[in-house]
Amino acid sequence: MFPDAATPENIDATASGVLTAMRFTRQGQSCTAGSRLFVHADVYDRFLSVLVDKVRALKVGDPLDEATDMGSIINEKQYESVLGYIEDGKTQKGVSVPLDGTLFDSRGLDGFYTGPTIFAGVENTWRIAQEEIFGPVLVAIPWRDRDDVMAMANDSHFGLGAYLWSNNLSDALDTAHRIESGWIQINQGGGQVIGQSYGGYKTSGIGREFSIEGALESFSQIKQINVKIK
Repeated sequence: MFPDAATPENIDATASGVLTAMRFTRQGQSCTAGSRLFVHADVYDRFLSVLVDKVRALKVGDPLDEATDMGSIINEKQYESVLGYIEDGKTQKGVSVPLDGTLFDSRGLDGFYTGPTIFAGVENTWRIAQEEIFGPVLVAIPWRDRDDVMAMANDSHFGLGAYLWSNNLSDALDTAHRIESGWIQINQGGGQVIGQSYGGYKTSGIGREFSIEGALESFSQIKQINVKIK
C-alpha cells in the first residue's frame, strides 16, 4: 500500500478495501485471501489503527445468522493449525498483536471459532509471513523503499492473487507488472470477474481454463476445411 492511499480523505475507503481483500468474512479460508499487508512506514501506524478498528467491529458467530460477518473454521484440524501459527507468531521478537483472535469467547457456539488476528511489526522471513495459514490472520509489514517491498512481495512460493492501493495510476501499474502473481487488483479487493483469466504463478493453483480463451482452446475441436475455388 502506497502512502497516498492513506490520506485523511481516503484512508477509510482504503481500509475497507483491505478488509475485503483479506477475506475475514470467509475466515481467511479463500484461495485469494490476502495474508501479508505491506504498508508504507510513513502511514503504517495510522492506517493500522483504522484497519484494526474495522476488523474488531466484525461480528463472529453462527454463519446461519445474517448478522454474522465471520463464522467458524472449517474443521478441528484446520482450527488447531491456525492456532499453532498464531502462537508461533507471538514468540517472535519485536512482534505486537493489536488484535488477538484467540481471545474470542466462543461459548454457546457450535464449531471451531477464533476471532480475527492481526500481527504488527512482522518480518517477511517469519513463518507467519511465508506460509499459507488459510485462516483469519493478517501480518502487517512496514516498507520504505519500493525495490525492497517488491523483493519482499515476490519472496514467496505463492503467486495467485495480490492487491495494491495507490492514487497514482503510473505507480500502481508499474507495481502490478513487477508483482509475481496471476491476478492483481488495484484499489479494490473484490471477487473474481467471470470470464477473466484466473490462475497463479509459482506453486499457486490452476484456473485459467475457466476463462473464455481457456475454454475455447481447451474444449474446442478444430476442423480444417480446404476448398478449391475455380
